[in-house]
Amino acid sequence: MRISKRYVVIFGAFVLSLGGYLNSVQADSTDLPGLEDARVPSNIKPSLQNIKLDRPTPYRDHCHVQQNLTNTAAPCVYGDENSDTTIVLFGDSHALSWFPAIEKLAIAKDWKLVSLTMSSCWPADINAYNPIKNISMDNCTIWRQSALKEIADLNPLITFVAGTRGFSTLNDANEIATGEERTQIWIDGMNRTLKSIVASSTNTIYLGDYPISTTDVPICLQNNKSDYGKCATPANRAIDTDWLITESGVAKENGAQFVDPQSWICKSDPCSPIDGKRLIYLDAGHLTATFAVTLEPPLWRTISSNIKY
Repeated sequence: MRISKRYVVIFGAFVLSLGGYLNSVQADSTDLPGLEDARVPSNIKPSLQNIKLDRPTPYRDHCHVQQNLTNTAAPCVYGDENSDTTIVLFGDSHALSWFPAIEKLAIAKDWKLVSLTMSSCWPADINAYNPIKNISMDNCTIWRQSALKEIADLNPLITFVAGTRGFSTLNDANEIATGEERTQIWIDGMNRTLKSIVASSTNTIYLGDYPISTTDVPICLQNNKSDYGKCATPANRAIDTDWLITESGVAKENGAQFVDPQSWICKSDPCSPIDGKRLIYLDAGHLTATFAVTLEPPLWRTISSNIKY
């Protein structure tokens, strides 16, 4: 496999303007339409029985590194492997949720796509901590450093960055950080990460964290097939406006383009778990591949006019 001349990196989060975010769906969702009670479609895709199979390809082919394990030896290259333009996806499992959309973009543009994701390993240069097991996930730091080096070596055309707002980290006293201290640790770490990516990428795109569900959607739908509205999540709980403003601020500070996907996923209040006949959520916090692929058109419309070649 020859080395391409140009690269597009998907690192795990997109960057548009703060104004773009504030004009989109926010936690204050009084302008959103209500959700009508309805039966779960009999032909919903994916089916509730096969839901766990509807994952992005890097999860199924083991390119997505599992929590605190060592890096994969697989090439993790998708799209047009012989293209002179390469894109890379980098981040945690919420970044992985974007893979179907970005792979579709890579295929449409005849670009090479390199996927760099690790479960519970946030793109920000911070200590990854597992509060359930009460351990620091040291392999995350090792993996992240390796991924950033790979991005620098690729010198990509575009780097997509994304990560979940649901993370735990430690402060200098080795205690679990909370509140403003936790946010500041993340800001400092994300500044370091974005500086590295922006220095090696022609374009850096930061994807704001998407709306989440407060319930395990497939299980809830199994128990509420006559009224999937019972499985919906109020917009002010699905969307964290303050966190999105924090993300967009960090992106802007570092010269990255921020993309806010809230209105593409939450189109009502409460946020529906179903879009037409497509099931949106794989569980409470991850998107089905069937739904995620539909995010490619609005994503490209949002970023295309700002891409530098």
